[in-house]
Amino acid sequence: MELTREEEEILKGKRGEAAAKALEVIVKVGEALGADRLIPIRHAHVSGVSYGNIGEAGVKFMEDLASRGARFSVPTTVNPIGYDPEYPPEFNVDEHYIRGQSRILRALKAMGAQLTLTCVPYETSAFRSEILPRGSHVAWGESSAVVYANSFLGLRTNREGGPLALLAAIAGRTYYYGLHTDEGRIPRVEYRVEAQRSLDEVEAAILGALIGEQHEGPEPPALHARLEGRLAMRELSASLGTTGPHGMVYVHGLTPEPLPRGWRPEERVEIGREELESRLARLSPPAPGDVDVYFTGCPHMTYDDLRRLASLLKDVERVRGEFIVAIPREAYIRALGDGTASLLYSRGVKLARSTCLIVSPYRVRGLRVVTNSYKAYFYLSRRGAKVYLARLDDMVKMASGAW
Repeated sequence: MELTREEEEILKGKRGEAAAKALEVIVKVGEALGADRLIPIRHAHVSGVSYGNIGEAGVKFMEDLASRGARFSVPTTVNPIGYDPEYPPEFNVDEHYIRGQSRILRALKAMGAQLTLTCVPYETSAFRSEILPRGSHVAWGESSAVVYANSFLGLRTNREGGPLALLAAIAGRTYYYGLHTDEGRIPRVEYRVEAQRSLDEVEAAILGALIGEQHEGPEPPALHARLEGRLAMRELSASLGTTGPHGMVYVHGLTPEPLPRGWRPEERVEIGREELESRLARLSPPAPGDVDVYFTGCPHMTYDDLRRLASLLKDVERVRGEFIVAIPREAYIRALGDGTASLLYSRGVKLARSTCLIVSPYRVRGLRVVTNSYKAYFYLSRRGAKVYLARLDDMVKMASGAW
């Protein structure tokens, strides 16, 4: 790999031992993949920060870096943790877990992280305050955020594991490979959905799963489909990233970068509306009385989503069963300020701040869960829950007895 003089100096320790070690790992990974150079990054997002995910070994890894003087050289945001810090008992954590999680956060803060604790970093003020023009190179973990960044924000990032994103944040560089390159972002196969109306969040999620399960090759898929707003875009990103290794989908009319002049797909795949409806029918929930938990917010719900949920619940006296909504703390503070959070609380909704059921030890085995997230369906099913899919509007109807 060809390095610049500055990069060679970092490897020699001119910016400290931790930066040298971080860059050494980045170089070795890049060389293994065949990258011939590094590329500076402007932002990083670190995933895998739940104590339940990384355990004691992960804690010691972060603490060791922080103790050696590691500091993030670019703005760096952080994924959700394993419980709501303001109400740990709800998430089945003990003192040992809480101490481990606290050590992780202290180490990240010492290195300069912005403790956003959300899987939608692009929805935070910490991210929006940065000037990141289209085409900016970043190093993000969290598969749903990676797909969203490449597909809808015009940023460039590979699907990094949490440790590699963290090391890239320290080094300020990543390897020039894959979705960082022009050629790595050009689709070969195009998927088309003919529909008279836009796909809602559950239909978009199922579409992402269908593409993720069948799309092969390193090139991103292209997609002709109409999506119903940012929630559908987030759920498409999450399901695509969950069911396959892909880090991008080129959505005609939404992806903010042009394809090469004269581009034509080598292959076209038609996905019928009936295929989406058939998958949804198989995953649709039972009678409302057979539901234990309603869960939404995977990826995290935004402030605008909370406002929409409050509007759906304004004429409901109280929901039946548990209704859990995972959100960033920043969205919670805004919702608290204008009364949205109070309305949701009064209807029996639980707001899970800075966490998510799929990264927490929340007990789901044996529970019947309804969600509008294919990603939540995928992971909670593997933890022993019986999971069903439904649109947010229908979840509210079920939970309020209007189904």
